[in-house]
Amino acid sequence: SGLVAHAARARGLTPRSRDVRSSRRHHCAVRASSSPSSSAPSSREVGRDDAADDDGVALTRFDGGARASTSDVSEDTDANESLAMHSLRGAVHRRAVLASVVLASGVGDGAWLGERQASASAGPDYALPGPYRVRALPQLEHTCSKCFPMCVGLSCLSRIRVFVPKADVEPDALFPVIGKKTPSTTRTSASEALRYASEPPYPVAIITPGFLIDGESYSSIARRLCSWGYVVVMYTKTESVAGGTLDDEVSAAILGDLISWVDSDVTIGPYANPDQVYLIGHSRGGKISMLQALRDERVKAIALLDPVDNTVYAPLGPGFPSALAAMKANPARVPPLVVVGGVYGGECAPSGSNYEEFFAASPRGVAAKGHDAWGFSCGAGHFDFIDEATFVQKVICPDGSMDPSVTRDLCAALVVAHGERVLRPDESSDAETLERTLGSLRSQFTDRGVAFDSVHKLK
Repeated sequence: SGLVAHAARARGLTPRSRDVRSSRRHHCAVRASSSPSSSAPSSREVGRDDAADDDGVALTRFDGGARASTSDVSEDTDANESLAMHSLRGAVHRRAVLASVVLASGVGDGAWLGERQASASAGPDYALPGPYRVRALPQLEHTCSKCFPMCVGLSCLSRIRVFVPKADVEPDALFPVIGKKTPSTTRTSASEALRYASEPPYPVAIITPGFLIDGESYSSIARRLCSWGYVVVMYTKTESVAGGTLDDEVSAAILGDLISWVDSDVTIGPYANPDQVYLIGHSRGGKISMLQALRDERVKAIALLDPVDNTVYAPLGPGFPSALAAMKANPARVPPLVVVGGVYGGECAPSGSNYEEFFAASPRGVAAKGHDAWGFSCGAGHFDFIDEATFVQKVICPDGSMDPSVTRDLCAALVVAHGERVLRPDESSDAETLERTLGSLRSQFTDRGVAFDSVHKLK
């Protein structure tokens, strides 16, 4: 009964008690106990956005090729508050409760996930929101000056949305009273899973959208990843069918320039670690992410969501190289990889250029850098990976058999779990991390009345 109670509370707990620690990020295992915690939980959901994210004042900033202009900057992003508190936040580590009691189902070669008897497992639950709150920065614009003359004028411009993790800081932790024991200095329940959140800088995750898809269409996955302590960048290139499109080489160059810009930007730079980059790409964006990852040592992990290589609509040729061929030619350059694909891709993600081929081209053994690729298929359509497909997109590509929200939840959990196993590993093996994540997903889907048997592990 203690396990069930803590699992139920795992969806939305932030403890009031926190302490100041100088150690880096740690993961602590869950210990089953029927004794209740004496520290009262906050009503704020773990990983939830600040209530003021969509309110605030207009801000315009000019910084080289970047310009910010928006009316939806929160009070948390106020410039004065950011400058005054940044040094303090950098020294404070938040202790967050993450009750990670999971039902983990075994996964074997070719097995249907969820067929085996569930067993109890403990550890961080990456299928749930993380310990950080999500702070949305003002919309930015950046021009890739390095891309000239491959692109000129507005074609080099990208619109950017950034999510930054926010760890709450208790006043008692910042200004302790000598000789007074605060609640943050006492552990009140052995059954609580303690996750020590790290200070900035955080790993940088950049999401590259599919062909002519708005970057903010991946906000649900971006927010989940940010809640686990990642600076997440979504961007939209300036291209259209009528106004002209950019080839894959130019698109990869824009992505590479964006990685450099994140480090130099005065707003994002203090929070971001440009040497720990995690690329996530959907559709054509998956191909572009892989092309850049193969040539950029800053990229340490990559996630491909229903990726597409060359097709009849973008055949092999100048400006349109094959990412699959590049992976096969340079297996040692491929970062640790997770691939999730939909079986209803149709002509939008045709066989021979889709997720199955990317997984098959992933390195094995020594070339895998200690992390064998994860690959999954599910009953999704090509546009089920974005937050809301347009009418035209639904007409072009077939629907999947799964609810799109289920597809996004699956992707969000696997993207987080993959990033953590590579960039911030704990004592769990990759197999344990994966089983724990899939077990939690299966339990959630069962609670929602959703069948989990359309999710397959690739082999």
